[in-house]
Amino acid sequence: MAQTFHLSKTLLSLPLAGACLLAHAAWPERPVTMVVGFTAGGSADILARTIADPLARRLGVPVIVDNVAGAGGSIAAQKVVRARPDGYTIFLGSSSEVILSRHFNNAIAYDGARDLRAVTLVGVMPMVLVAGPRTPATTVDAMLARARSHPGQENYASSGTGTALHIAGALINQQAHVSLQHVPYKGAVPMLTDIVGGNVDYGFFMVPSILGYLKEGKVKPIGTTSRTSCAVLAGVPALSSAKALAGYDFGIWTGIFTPKAVPDAVVARLNQEINAVLHEPPVADKLDQACIEHAGGTPAEFERLIQADVQKVRQVARPEIGAVR
Repeated sequence: MAQTFHLSKTLLSLPLAGACLLAHAAWPERPVTMVVGFTAGGSADILARTIADPLARRLGVPVIVDNVAGAGGSIAAQKVVRARPDGYTIFLGSSSEVILSRHFNNAIAYDGARDLRAVTLVGVMPMVLVAGPRTPATTVDAMLARARSHPGQENYASSGTGTALHIAGALINQQAHVSLQHVPYKGAVPMLTDIVGGNVDYGFFMVPSILGYLKEGKVKPIGTTSRTSCAVLAGVPALSSAKALAGYDFGIWTGIFTPKAVPDAVVARLNQEINAVLHEPPVADKLDQACIEHAGGTPAEFERLIQADVQKVRQVARPEIGAVR
């Protein structure tokens, strides 16, 4: 009797399983929401909308950008982690909210590298290290030489502890065996004020926030954190051009994620369509103007990049603030 009941349960479950498979095959049948961790009008929001419109045309359903601002993007990431894994909620996230935040903030409960599923890399943007007008160094090698001859006396600014800008400087300290002191700020404007005024020696910046100052000669470019550059940074060397920083490569990447349990077929479709979007000329042009190297690629390739950055952050977190999670 028990055997008959077990067989009946199995037969009854087959239509349900078939329905699930059909649902996945038919995806999408309604609008897809792209969650962004920052307010409308910011760089992340602009990037999301650049991708959303052509993606909607390819999917045949609207792609709605949902701005869930707060806590450096971690509120948005948490929302996607908890979302139903049906493919109708996706996340445009960067290395900051996916990886960096939790290693420096114990209040963040999720692990982006574990709890989100990588779909595709959208692109990588280098950061720029600049020196103030009163700082003698004008090259990477000169900066490192001064740091060695004045141990603990040279400093650099970032937009806060645990940010990618902070990690970029900490990696220089580790790789070149120097001791540049970290000075955290709450944003680019006060950083620039103190660098131009000579209160801080160096500072790391995102490309859009520093371009105007570079063009006006108010700060001196020392180098970019990524080995790839762009037209707006023509002539600015990579930090890796210095022998002591050979192999240094730490750009801020942005990619598309889903909740962890989204079906393979949905992830494959998203990957295919977003890769196609990234190669559409209007989209590629906008990414170029923002100094974002549009990459695309497979979920596996993106996952390898994420895991490599996890290891970098773990190596930096302990000596910086004693926090490794």
